[in-house]
Amino acid sequence: MIKLKDLLEQRLPDASATDLAQGLDRDPMTGNPMPGGAGGTVNLNYKEVQLDQLKFDDIVKMFRVKDYYNDVHFNRMQPDGKEGPYYRDGLSFPNPSDASSIVADMKSLENWKEKTKRRFGNVKVILDPDAEEHWEKVKVDDERFTQDQKDANDAKMDMLKQWGTSE
Repeated sequence: MIKLKDLLEQRLPDASATDLAQGLDRDPMTGNPMPGGAGGTVNLNYKEVQLDQLKFDDIVKMFRVKDYYNDVHFNRMQPDGKEGPYYRDGLSFPNPSDASSIVADMKSLENWKEKTKRRFGNVKVILDPDAEEHWEKVKVDDERFTQDQKDANDAKMDMLKQWGTSE
């Protein structure tokens, strides 16, 4: 029998972002996933990938069934030297500010990857086509990236407060 004191003295790891996004509920004693996950469902479409491994074709396949990448606006030359589609219904990718970038073709993805990698390195990107809000579908799992977003939001809020209180 496990004593309450023993349980309280254990340092158990916090749930990882991966577990939470996938809806996994872990047994606190073993760390193994519990049947049915948290809430009874597991997000099987969730995917983590390193920035260098992120490919436009994979994103299209993953999100096309969720109402993205279905409406071709025009074709243009892509980084692979071939002409390819630019979609009207591209996906929002986060920037380390309050803004986002619409990734609507291979070229815009490569531009976003290059800017992100230059500042933060080969970060982990989380793709979740089942996320409820468009800004939750793509996330960057990196402390410095998240801190830059927080700093940008704090600066924006400070400025809004100044504008609201100045005479």
